Amino acid sequence: MPRMNLKLFVDENYEEYTGRFTRQGKQPGPKKKARQLTRRAVDGLAEQADDAGSFDFSYQASRHERWWLIDSLGGFYEGQWLKDVLRLIKGGKEASVYQCLAGVTSDQDRYLAAKVYRPRMLRNLKNDHMYREGRIDLDADGNEIFDHRMMAAMRKKSGYGMELLHTSWIEHEYRALNSLHAAGADVPIAFARGNNAVLMSYIGGHDTAAPILNSIDLDRDEAPRLFERVVRNIEIMLTQERIHGDLSAYNILYWEGKITLIDFPQVISPHENRNAYRIFERDVTRVSEYFTRQGLMIKPHKLAAEIWTSHGYRLGPDVHPSLLDEESEADRAYWKQMQE
Repeated sequence: MPRMNLKLFVDENYEEYTGRFTRQGKQPGPKKKARQLTRRAVDGLAEQADDAGSFDFSYQASRHERWWLIDSLGGFYEGQWLKDVLRLIKGGKEASVYQCLAGVTSDQDRYLAAKVYRPRMLRNLKNDHMYREGRIDLDADGNEIFDHRMMAAMRKKSGYGMELLHTSWIEHEYRALNSLHAAGADVPIAFARGNNAVLMSYIGGHDTAAPILNSIDLDRDEAPRLFERVVRNIEIMLTQERIHGDLSAYNILYWEGKITLIDFPQVISPHENRNAYRIFERDVTRVSEYFTRQGLMIKPHKLAAEIWTSHGYRLGPDVHPSLLDEESEADRAYWKQMQE
């Protein structure tokens, strides 16, 4: 199956209309022209998807979603990783997750989960610099990028540079899942990745995928046990020199009394990122907020500091302005006290 070429529909005016897909950012050109450009690009890709009908699936996708799935999952279908796309599990601004029928290559349970990132034209990379600080840029094979032209394109965030950044984002999630699963963390097993997707283990039942933890009210005896397990996972991540970066009860699945941490594209290094501790503390605080509602007494600032220092890390980072914008007055007062 030939891959659809996004570049056939993305010309030198790429930057003029990428924001239209997410409805974010101010367009430099006339609004009408931007809408025409985006419509032309997506319609062209949809027509190409209609012509590439060798990958058919049960999920009733819209025309535009169909070309996205064919382009992103066609390689998995050809490699017999999956036989069918059954339904949408979760749609999001960064990616959507689909329940798929496993193929012969996977040799796993009946179902797999395919995390399909929003197309390069659609994906919102706002504030990604905060997470990319200290991270190496990876190509589609997971190798570090050294090519000066590629690095310059990423710095300028040209159309080509955005494509490279998009690929690196996916590779970091794939690499993090492999490392953390091998270390014993409660994360999905990552089986394969393609140009725009990661194929991983499915959590849930035949008709119902595992819900997010935030939608669950835990039993009184269950809350302490699961909180202890979350903390254990946070510690495993630190031993693997990783911080989730967006951890909360919205990024934890609950199924049959067990948890699974998900969504790792923004994972950062505790050594290389100046904002590492603040991001780490924010993860601990957000998780603690959920378990506090479940009846636990938690002091998140103290807990974060104890975990951090017990693993040999130092308090007192520099701070990027983007992160300061997300802090509460209490957070700022806390850090002012810490730095005195």
